[in-house]
Amino acid sequence: MKAQATFLLLAVFLLCSCKNPPRENAIASAKTENETYYGPIIDMHIHAYSEGDPMLGMAHPPTLRNKTYKGARTATEQKQQTLERFRKHNFVKAMVTNGQSWKTEVQDLILVGLANTDIDSLRKKHAEGNVQVLAEMAPFYAGITADDPSLEPYFALAQELDIPVGFHVLPGGPNYGFHLMPQMLGGMRAYNANPLQLEGVLVKFPELRLYIMHGGWPYVEDIKALMYAHPNVYVDIAVINWILPQEEFHSYLKSLITSGFGSRILFGTDQMVWPETIDDAVAAVNSANFLTFEQKEDIFYDNAADFLGLTEEEIKAHKEN
Repeated sequence: MKAQATFLLLAVFLLCSCKNPPRENAIASAKTENETYYGPIIDMHIHAYSEGDPMLGMAHPPTLRNKTYKGARTATEQKQQTLERFRKHNFVKAMVTNGQSWKTEVQDLILVGLANTDIDSLRKKHAEGNVQVLAEMAPFYAGITADDPSLEPYFALAQELDIPVGFHVLPGGPNYGFHLMPQMLGGMRAYNANPLQLEGVLVKFPELRLYIMHGGWPYVEDIKALMYAHPNVYVDIAVINWILPQEEFHSYLKSLITSGFGSRILFGTDQMVWPETIDDAVAAVNSANFLTFEQKEDIFYDNAADFLGLTEEEIKAHKEN
């Protein structure tokens, strides 16, 4: 009887222990759940402008989150407000389309993106160290798809020089942008936006380092098929992390994560003349409670560091600061 009583007491103790884990374990679990990431960030999708550009001063119309953004009035203001947020959020690298002028101020931080010029100029600028990424490629705005013969020399050059390509598909401009800005966005069509248009390019140039901008939204199943078939395809989550309702963005992101593609998702903002979008883009990832801290670190930094081929010394320096 004594042995039976001892066994019963032990069983009750174990049962209670399972239901009520030690306090220190409970605190650790609560602390790691949806933990905010403050480490280094690489933004794979930013823009710089020259004074007088028609984008400057433009207010962003209500997004699908029903939020508007005030546009920076000058190129200097846009740069200063963007760099302020780089410091605020610990950005250590940023792919800046047309960012040549920024390198004089923050040389180690800027990766210059360029695409809208001829092949010879791109080759020369790359040799001079003035182009690190072929981006953003946006023939979508002119109604041209990735498999158009006119684009083949650009993909060939990128593979030859081993520089990444950032290719733009939907969403293009603000929601309903075609109707709001027909002169600027008149060539875009939703039926031309499917990321599968890139498959012929990937077959012809199998060593191309390609990332599809805006996550390929809303074609999540096609994006997953493309990433399954081609290991050199990455996606950035720029724009969709501040223009879509948060539930839709999280649903899209979670679908890629649960399909096993978490190591090929790159952070980006597509900050144009609305610097506040940087704050919202960072918050959108940090608020995703289905992500572990390690998955956030992958999205914010590690995946891009791997994609860009950063050295161990660079990565160590970024993470120690």
